[in-house]
Amino acid sequence: MSNLRIIYNNAADIATITASTTAAGFSVNNLKSTQKTQVHRSTGNTVAYTLTWNTAQKISAVALPATNLIAGATIRVQAYTELSDTDVIADTGNLTACRNRPNIFENTAGTPTYVDFGFGGATKTSVWLTRVLTVKKLVITITNAHIIDCSRIVCGTYWESSRQASNGITLDFSDPSEVITTRSGNTYVDRKPISDSMNLNLEYISDKDRIELLDIMRKLGSSGLIYLCVFPDNTNPEITQAYSIYGRSQSNSVQYQLYSLYNTNLILNSW
Repeated sequence: MSNLRIIYNNAADIATITASTTAAGFSVNNLKSTQKTQVHRSTGNTVAYTLTWNTAQKISAVALPATNLIAGATIRVQAYTELSDTDVIADTGNLTACRNRPNIFENTAGTPTYVDFGFGGATKTSVWLTRVLTVKKLVITITNAHIIDCSRIVCGTYWESSRQASNGITLDFSDPSEVITTRSGNTYVDRKPISDSMNLNLEYISDKDRIELLDIMRKLGSSGLIYLCVFPDNTNPEITQAYSIYGRSQSNSVQYQLYSLYNTNLILNSW
């Protein structure tokens, strides 16, 4: 079983991205935005994103950190060595994207959209390839039961810990909404956005892991975005997405535990 993985070098940010369909007012360039509610929207229930680069890129993972995909949605990744190639060097086929996700969210009258992203309504999906590919073109095809809202594409290589995260991973959902009770006894809610965070420990990691992880955190600091997935190959995609987070590092500490073995604490706040 695979251990915790982190995508930290997003090659999509330097790609030229096109979409097979685009709804008016929802530019494909929004896929490079770091604002969760700036999205690309399809005109139907299928969209293919084509990412191209003039220079070859190393790719071993693809993640969509905020979408409105629901149960039954699929994702497919196809990779090409050159821009003009028609023969793929890798094709994942259609993979389950979001299992056990509701058709509508609690506070949504209809199908979920980007409006729900700030209130806990975004779904995530990721694809982990079996090897590192050198590509100039990547095609990501998504199918869903309704129009597709996609906020961002993350792709690149990933770092994997030699040890899995320790038991006791904490997922926190912060809702600062205010409930006000009037003198008459009625209650009113001032609804505010929900944010989530993840707190986990890696115990007895090697010196090599320590060096690589600290290098990632030093480069990104608290402003850079990373995609962290604790269970990348779980057979239930809902578990994979529940223990995935795209966000910024809040605090990271490393403790010298034993000779050449270290403990580290990771705290990430979602974007």
